[in-house]
This record gives sequence, structure tokens and C-alpha cells, in this order.
Amino acid sequence: MKFYLSSIIIVLSFFANQAFAQEPEEKKIDIKLSGFIRSDFYYDSRQNVEALEGLLHIYPKDLNFDANGSDLNAQGSLGLVDIASRVTGKITGPDVFGAKLLGYLEVDFTGGVDGFTARVRLRNAYSKLSWEKTEVLIGRDWHPMFTKEVFPSVLSINTGLPFNAFNRSPMLFVSHKMGQFKLIGAAIYQSDYANTGPDGKSAKYIKNSGLPNLHLQLQYNPGDFLFGVAVDYKSIQPRTVVDTSITSGIFYTTDSKVSSMSYMGYFKFQKPKLVVKGKAVYGQNLSENILLGGYGVSSIDSLSGKEEYTPFNHLYLWTNIVYGDQFKVGIFGGYTKNLGANDHLLDKKRNYGMALDIAYLYRIAPNVTYRIKNFQMGLEFEYTVAAYGTIDLADYGLVKNTHEVNNKRILFSVSHYF
Repeated sequence: MKFYLSSIIIVLSFFANQAFAQEPEEKKIDIKLSGFIRSDFYYDSRQNVEALEGLLHIYPKDLNFDANGSDLNAQGSLGLVDIASRVTGKITGPDVFGAKLLGYLEVDFTGGVDGFTARVRLRNAYSKLSWEKTEVLIGRDWHPMFTKEVFPSVLSINTGLPFNAFNRSPMLFVSHKMGQFKLIGAAIYQSDYANTGPDGKSAKYIKNSGLPNLHLQLQYNPGDFLFGVAVDYKSIQPRTVVDTSITSGIFYTTDSKVSSMSYMGYFKFQKPKLVVKGKAVYGQNLSENILLGGYGVSSIDSLSGKEEYTPFNHLYLWTNIVYGDQFKVGIFGGYTKNLGANDHLLDKKRNYGMALDIAYLYRIAPNVTYRIKNFQMGLEFEYTVAAYGTIDLADYGLVKNTHEVNNKRILFSVSHYF
């Protein structure tokens, strides 16, 4: 009996010693902070649709004449903005399930509260498990339509919007490598970046549909090249209740949804000093990505008040070339075309989205940057043209009788990295 007790004590002591010996290693967590302090000084020749104190310039506003025939939006403006400054935290370890564990938390100072934008805002927050060939990410990160491997290298913090998707959302993201190929799948919900509907901009429309935004992507990486194709599906439910008559107040439930499909292709060629990349998207109802687009009501049932919807179709194209090392020169070109809706539209008041009265939009943006150690200066010129017109409801929402307006932006930016 003493022998057995002694054996048990020895075995327990062995495992206890092993546990205590491994404990410091298992509890090892490494936290690294990085980021930058950034100041942007800009001049716009015209009033624009913009966000964050003009930090995000999207497109120029339409003509708007006063009683004397003067364009109210022809006024230029100056701005100096520092709210793009950013802090990033990376938390690594310990390994779990045989995978490397990474936590990523990033904030900037663009959170608007009561008209003030210099407030801390959550940009990204996720945990990622990485095996040899597979990664699983859960949390807030860039939407796969943004494509972290292929997005415009411009000086502006807008990273090419509204020609390239700009969206960070909560998601479940999975990728798996197969030689030179990578397969990506994601289920995405909405938060700050959400669709517009009868009650304004809200994430509730996708929640009401009962289905997340689904995304499937395939990448091919042969040497200096990267190619990718993707398909994206989304279904939103603008209403849960309809009122057949404003005066009678008779309500009915509804489950009408608007479904949309988007298709994407892109490429990148990269050498030590030269990067050439581009992307093409044929998409429906992508306004949550700060892209032109949306949907409208195509019919209303006269008895139940139930609405049927139709999405707008848009084509988005951009290309980007950057050359240099410490001193870089680059140029960006983007083009968007409104291709109309899938069906006839009922009226303009029941159209929801972004810039549905613009037939096409394009931008040319050359830039130069110079970086010495952890300090960078840059200068960029953006020339953006929007063709406004009249929405033809009977002809699938195509925009006709257009006129062009343009904005010329000069941006000087200084960044201090740490």
C-alpha cells in the first residue's frame, strides 16, 4: 500500500512540476503598440459630400442656384485635420488548439459626438487563430470587398473611395491556403457601415433579414502576381411592418426583402520599387461600402401595403501605379457607372442609397511621398468629376440629361510613425 501511495505521489509530483514549469510559457502574452500621428491640410475648390471634417472627400455636390443664379456649392474651403491619428495594439500568445493566437485592437479619433469628431472610435477589433494553412478570424475587420491585399495606395486616408469599398464590419472570416491558391469565406454583419432604408441608415435591415452578408473569394498568387475573384451576396429587409393608409392606421406585417449579388475581380503586380494593381466590381446595393448604389420600391400591393424592391446596378473600376522606395510617385484613376435598376421604380421618394442621381463618377489623383526613418510627407492632387442628372423611373432608374461638376482637392499630409 505504501508502495502504491508513493508511486501516486511521485506521478502527481511529476505532472505538477511539469505544469508549473510550463505555466510561465503558457501565460506568456506579448503586447505591442504602434500607430501614427497624422495631420492633413487640404484645399477644396467646391463643396463636397464628405465626412469627418472633410477628411473623407467622397464626391462634389451638385449645382444649387440661389435667387441670383449663383451656385451655392461653388464655394471653396480649407481644412486642417489631425483626427486620423491612430493607435494599434497587437496581442500575441499563448497558442490555442495548435494555432497561433493574435488579438488586434485599433482606434482612431474620428468618433463623432454632439458635432465633435475628435473622439476615440473603434476601427478594428478581432481575434485570429492561425494554423499552417488555415486562418479563422472573428470580430471587426475590413470587409473582404475592400481586399487588404489589393487596395489603392493613395495619400488620402480615403484609400480610393467611392471606387473601392470602404467598410469595417463584424464578421466570421475563414481562409485556407492550397499551394498558390487561397480560398476565403466570410459571414458579415453591419455596424457603423450600414445600408439606408425607410428609417435612415441602420444595421437593423440586415438583422431583420435573418441572414448575414455572405462572401466567397479565391486568390491565386504566382510569384510577383496576385489575382483574385469573388462573389458577394446580401439580403436586407427594409420593413417589418407596413401601413396601408397613413390616415387609417391599419398595419400589416411584411417580410419583403431586397437581395443583391456583386462580382469582383482584381490583380496586383509587385516588385521592390514598382506596384501595379487594379480592381473591377459589378455590384448591387453596395452603399454600406461607401460606394454609389442602393435600391428602390418597384411596386406596392394596394390591399396589404406590401412593398417589392429592386436593386440598382453599378460598375466600379480603378487602377493604381506606384514607383519608388524612400521617394515614391503614384497615380490613381477610378470610374463608376450607374447601370440602372433591375426593374421599373415607383417614385424617387422610395429610393434608398447613395448618389442615385449620378450617372457616372471619375477621379484622377497623382501623388508624391517622401519618407525618412519614421517621418513622412506627401502631396496629392485629386480631380473628381460627378455627372448629375434626372432619374428616369420608367427606364429602370437610369440617370439622363446629365451635367458635370468637379472638385479639385490639394492635400498635404505629414505622418509620424511609432
